[in-house]
Amino acid sequence: MRHSFGLVLSLCLIGCQSQSASPPVTKTGGVGSEGVPAEVASLMDAGQPEQALAKVNELIEQQPKGAVLFSTRATIQHRRGLTKEAVADLDHAIELNSTDARFFNNRGFIRIGLQQFEEARRDLDRATELAADYPNPFNNRGLLFIAQGRYPEAIEQLDLALKHDPNYVDAYNNRGFAALQSGQVAPALTDFNQALKLNPKYVNAFNNRGLLRARVGDLENAIVDFTEAMMLDPLNPKYYQHRHDVYVRQSAFDKALADETKYLWLERLGGLNVALVKNAADAASLVERARHYLKVEHDEKAVEDLDRALTINPKLASALIARAGIRLKWREFPQALADAEAAVAVEPTQEAYSARGDACLGLKDYDKAIESFAEARRIDPAVAEAYYRKSQALQTSGESDRAAESLERALALDPDVQARLR
Repeated sequence: MRHSFGLVLSLCLIGCQSQSASPPVTKTGGVGSEGVPAEVASLMDAGQPEQALAKVNELIEQQPKGAVLFSTRATIQHRRGLTKEAVADLDHAIELNSTDARFFNNRGFIRIGLQQFEEARRDLDRATELAADYPNPFNNRGLLFIAQGRYPEAIEQLDLALKHDPNYVDAYNNRGFAALQSGQVAPALTDFNQALKLNPKYVNAFNNRGLLRARVGDLENAIVDFTEAMMLDPLNPKYYQHRHDVYVRQSAFDKALADETKYLWLERLGGLNVALVKNAADAASLVERARHYLKVEHDEKAVEDLDRALTINPKLASALIARAGIRLKWREFPQALADAEAAVAVEPTQEAYSARGDACLGLKDYDKAIESFAEARRIDPAVAEAYYRKSQALQTSGESDRAAESLERALALDPDVQARLR
């Protein structure tokens, strides 16, 4: 099975000197060339790229010659998976200001991911010409060589990055990877350990050290490292995949199966997330992701997506039915009934009637529940319960003949209904 080593390419917004010394976005008080606008930085830190993009677009309209703003938008676009748009924004930033090394570094970084290696090399070389002590392009040039399988040259570049910044945690991790690929296990382990000493929560270093340990047969410690990575980055499927492989080597097949199930679920979630980053207003994709969350009982996350989908399209029957199902689970019967009724009004499907029947049963409206179950063509214990509860209500009101009739139907559907519901 293919292993995914964690490399870190240094994409650095204006105001950031190196990944080891600064956060991904540096807050400043202004909007000019000194740094990223504080409001945009805060939105990015809060995981709100759409809002950050809207704010940057607003600022670009006000300052169409603000090179920093175009570089900032490039980073947002790259995080959204829109690499061509990101490169176009950096092209424009460089047209406005061709002396800022960080613009060239960022464009070179993106071009590595696009496998435009010659163009990336030119950008990174230009970045080092403009700022000879700027460590990020040396790190990224090392990664360029790694992508080309030129590991000794990569190590030379990463050595330079660390010369300019001895605490450059990403460069230690990346040099460790290059060393490992060159068969230098001991130096690689030293680099991964140093990265974790500088940043004890550095998830890529845990993953890489785990893979190194698995390679040399230290399986128990490999499992520890992969588990640490999972705890720090629980939505990344590769750590479950790597631990799965170790469990297989240990013949711990039950544990391996559990990890396989998890990483396949996470891979699908990742695909859904990418689709929604590209089109956040896609209500159908929101419903699909909500259903995916429901497979692992992430009900709250599912409801968030369904609420968003119904804000976009209030008459989306699939979202109404799915949300009704969750509200039934939560025993919020009036809200479930409202969703089910709305779904029936839009698309009177068996699924919609089924949800309405369950909601009516919860609200003790047994006649409407039975009617809805009939429209849904359901024959199951819930239908038997509706008839049984109705028979009890009729018996209490003195309608013995009708009560007996309802009880007979309940018993025909489920002979154990009385014992089950007492």
